[in-house]
Amino acid sequence: MATIKGIKNRLAAAGRALGGDYTSEKNGSKPKDKLKASQRVNAAQRAMSGDYALRDGKKPVVKVEPAEIRMNKIFTTKEKAEPEIKVFEKQESARQREEERVEWRKKAVRRDSDKTVGCIHPDYCCGCGACYSVCPVNAISMKYDSEGFLAPVVDRSKCTNCGLCRKICPSINLEYKNTVEPACYAAYADDEIRAKSSSGGIFTLLAEYAFEQGGAVCGAGYTDDFKVEHFIIESPDDLDKLRKSKYVQADASKVYADVKKILKEGRVVVFCGCGCQVAGLYATLKNVDISNLYTIDLMCHGGPSPKLFDDYLNKYHGKDQGKVADVGFRDKDYFGWSTEMTVKYTDGTVYHRTRTQDPYYRAFLPCISTRKFCGHCAYAKLPRTGDITLADFWGIQKYNRDYTDGKGTSIVSVNSPQGEKIYAAIADKLLLNKEIPRDDVLKTGQPFDHCFKNHPARQRYFEQIKNGSSMEKAYDYAIKDKYDVGIYGVWFGANYGSVATYYALHEIIRSFGLSVLMIDMPAAKTGAGKPDTHARRFAKAHYHESKRYTLKDMRELNSKVDTFIMGSDQVWNRGISRGFGFSFYFDFVEPDKKKIAFSASFGHDRDFCNVQDRETISEYMRQFDGISIRETSGVEICKDVYGIDAVRVLDPVFVADRKVFDSLADKAKKKHDGKYMLAYILDPTPEKRAAVVEVSEKLGLEVVVLLDGRPKDPVKNRQIMDMDDKIVDDITVEDWLNYFRNADFVLTDSCHGISFSLVFETNFIGLANSARGMTRFESLVDVFQVRDHYVQDAADILGNDELLKPVDYDNVNKILMSERERSLAWLKEVLFRPKEFEGYRAYPIIDKRLAEDKED
Repeated sequence: MATIKGIKNRLAAAGRALGGDYTSEKNGSKPKDKLKASQRVNAAQRAMSGDYALRDGKKPVVKVEPAEIRMNKIFTTKEKAEPEIKVFEKQESARQREEERVEWRKKAVRRDSDKTVGCIHPDYCCGCGACYSVCPVNAISMKYDSEGFLAPVVDRSKCTNCGLCRKICPSINLEYKNTVEPACYAAYADDEIRAKSSSGGIFTLLAEYAFEQGGAVCGAGYTDDFKVEHFIIESPDDLDKLRKSKYVQADASKVYADVKKILKEGRVVVFCGCGCQVAGLYATLKNVDISNLYTIDLMCHGGPSPKLFDDYLNKYHGKDQGKVADVGFRDKDYFGWSTEMTVKYTDGTVYHRTRTQDPYYRAFLPCISTRKFCGHCAYAKLPRTGDITLADFWGIQKYNRDYTDGKGTSIVSVNSPQGEKIYAAIADKLLLNKEIPRDDVLKTGQPFDHCFKNHPARQRYFEQIKNGSSMEKAYDYAIKDKYDVGIYGVWFGANYGSVATYYALHEIIRSFGLSVLMIDMPAAKTGAGKPDTHARRFAKAHYHESKRYTLKDMRELNSKVDTFIMGSDQVWNRGISRGFGFSFYFDFVEPDKKKIAFSASFGHDRDFCNVQDRETISEYMRQFDGISIRETSGVEICKDVYGIDAVRVLDPVFVADRKVFDSLADKAKKKHDGKYMLAYILDPTPEKRAAVVEVSEKLGLEVVVLLDGRPKDPVKNRQIMDMDDKIVDDITVEDWLNYFRNADFVLTDSCHGISFSLVFETNFIGLANSARGMTRFESLVDVFQVRDHYVQDAADILGNDELLKPVDYDNVNKILMSERERSLAWLKEVLFRPKEFEGYRAYPIIDKRLAEDKED
């Protein structure tokens, strides 16, 4: 407190710092010392930071506590200060918790109109299962989400919208009832109990208390199939089922009703679980007498995916073949008091691995495999949820060597009167029971007043797992930010069709179970930023992007990427690629890396490269493992100009499944109601405008006009089209796709416009555009045999009703299926083909699992 012995020497500086007045030497008298203006500033600054107020700018005389600053009040004695500050801090804590609850609710509820738990943002669902337990019509089931965590699913056909599940949900309605100043202890039971326990054996003693009272104990244990669930035991003989840590998020949803039933019988229940599960239990016990309930929450590291654990046991230990007899995360017999993995097999053999060797443990400890909720858990804080909180007292030997014998010491936090009662009941059975300052527990780094944050690589890890990677590979690639494939090209450009093309290639590669890094355009200098365009916003939402390297630094990508793919569109049009040096020919890629060009294009039927560059490019192209070109003329350029064999394949937009684009189009924000003709015009002319007007009138359709995503002269283009009321501006890629998908007819001078008319099976007229490369159009309409829907000049559209006849999509789709199969087969073969390098294989295959699938 801001006190000194005797008021006589109290300094006016503290009062000046807080209120600008003087604290008198004696009641009613003038201050002994006055500070100069400069000294007052100094004193005020120090006081507001909780430091000392100075007397005459010299030695410190009085310390101003933070609580006094917040209260704007100075106390003369410790006795006067403590009661008031305690009340103030309690009120302040309650206010802060209420603010946290309001802020949490804003983040947790994504659809406030939904009366069910369906309103919750998935990242804020803890998976406790309380909603499942209370639903009066059994409309809620707990199912695995995409990452293998249990989450509630509401059957809307059964749901009555009573709102009960949302009302009691602990992920929305946070409740803090216990003290923020719990008493803390270092404790352990006798050696026999600790030998069977993960830590100090406190849970066993608490459970025995329940049995002594004729009650029951609820905790997490293994099912016969090694799923981790909460269940109830009523005999000490069954305690082994619940003892020891299971580092998996347990399913508690089915046990709450059983606990409720026992409590209604007037019997004692000791419930042990994570903080969210304790909160889930309380949520289901509204209007129930809980005087016989004792809850234990754990200082939780975070709950790993149950499905991941199941897959781990199946793939690494043959659980699905009946080989697993037991699983232990804390085997003291072998490892002592530590955290390591043990799996015992039915044939008597045993698997022992340290936490740095075992693939499941490696992902768990840095919180890569834990639930998203765990990374911002609302219950890993003070006040704690349970009556008692338990944890390992890691680092106890540094705190007090007398408190450990190496067999396990627990931290015990007593959080409520109910906790005090049960802890007092077992105190005489403890070999060690030493009260320790709460601040010392906070210093251990345990999740006592804070949760452990999810690892930044968490999303990448689960992406890898979902794509079928092994746990070792998923961990390694996530931690080291490595990728199977790096796609390079012009995906960052503003052309909508080009963005869609690269997204298609991205999804094709991902469909093989491979991770993808989109390699960004080179920067003129290190640290260059990225512009804010619709293409960039799309990329941020859907890709993993590399940073922008300078041309000389692009070699750093070799440490991140296994295989490099040059993407589609006019990447080998030297007029475009010249600005990227020779990087579009992978001059920066090391020889042992695989290099592939998929559906690359020269854009025209001739090469624009100078003779000197051709020699260099030819050498780089010879180092590719496979080259495929989008147009037939491009295949001829490769052969005749560069001496390289290449094959023709489809543009990726045709190779990808149409569902890829439908899923994007479903997210469109801008839409047109009713029937319409879409005019997608990149380079407007009066003739094109006239064609748009005539065709729309003949078809009796309204017109929707889309222009180039980033034209050189947007004002001029709008003036030429002279259809301002029809032009739709500022659209996203999703909007662009949706306009094509829902159009009744398309007129376009874009090669991509024709392509997406074919993808969505829309009748169209394609108009040649020499400014964009004629050979692209010619090759496209010839491959799909739709030349009768294509003209060289806009004037050819006028008065030509033959162009309005339906496209023969039976024939188009027949060609598409054949060409897609061929293009896809080429890509898979070259991608997974072993690479020979200087007499040895650099790597036989990218992914063994996928190669085996390929052979099938």
